[in-house]
Amino acid sequence: MENASRAQQRLRDRGYDIAVDGDFGPVSHAALISYVGRKRSISRLRFALGGAMALEFPKAGLDRPLRLAHALGQQTAETGGFSSLVESLNYSVAGLRATFSRSRISDADVQRLGRKPGEGPLSSDRQRQIANIVYGGSFGRDNLGNTQEGDGWRYRGRGVKQLTGRYNYTTHAAELKLPIVEHPELLEDPLQGVRAACRFWDSRGCNALADRDDLVALTRRINGGTNGLAQRRDGMERAKVILV
Repeated sequence: MENASRAQQRLRDRGYDIAVDGDFGPVSHAALISYVGRKRSISRLRFALGGAMALEFPKAGLDRPLRLAHALGQQTAETGGFSSLVESLNYSVAGLRATFSRSRISDADVQRLGRKPGEGPLSSDRQRQIANIVYGGSFGRDNLGNTQEGDGWRYRGRGVKQLTGRYNYTTHAAELKLPIVEHPELLEDPLQGVRAACRFWDSRGCNALADRDDLVALTRRINGGTNGLAQRRDGMERAKVILV
């Protein structure tokens, strides 16, 4: 990677105990995503992700600073700062309404299923119901290929990209040589979650948009809209502080 030693020194200056040796490997990647995700320590998950990224990112052209900054900006928003590789649908009432339009979920279902003030985390059953509503129906069929009952929950977001929907799982299965249609939980493994993200990034031509430094167009290409744009921008800008 270009200017690897400089990036490592910048991470050291921010409290991450890594070597400055010009080899931007697993530990350097783990420190970088910790910084981008506003985490002071390198967790076990982020260490595993760092190893996977060091192995897989160069294959997708993600060893150039601007491309890497954009990729990490998208991924930190999708994973809660690289804290989880499976989508949480633990929405508050307000969060659920703000995230999904009324064509996706009704006000009545938002009130029925969303987390109320003072209430603990939503049960798996309520999260499952939310997923099957917002990723189901005509939207799920037309945009995600979710054609069977329960597909919304079964193919909820996983991996650092948060790959979503039966169609995406099916198209990625052959490329990855993984039975992720039958076993979608395989994408919760750090290596496979990173491999899937790289395949998605490459298949959507994301490097060209990253090279143009076009965050909004890239977010639309990845997300289908601009959901979480502020988080994506924050992650990208933090990555640029280290990399660019």
